[in-house]
Amino acid sequence: MHTESDDELRTQTARSQEIGRQIAELLNEAARIAPNAVAAQVTGLGFSIRGAGGGFVARTR
Repeated sequence: MHTESDDELRTQTARSQEIGRQIAELLNEAARIAPNAVAAQVTGLGFSIRGAGGGFVARTR
């Protein structure tokens, strides 16, 4: 159970989702440099990333 207001939770979730998109971009950049050498499974507040070898996308919830 969270103790923040609904607005604070929405703000934190939006920020976390942006961080997730940035992580996905970095993973894709690393996969371009070293194909087939990058794999990840990342879960955060409001997003998840799974995959290997490129095409990483932060799926939001």
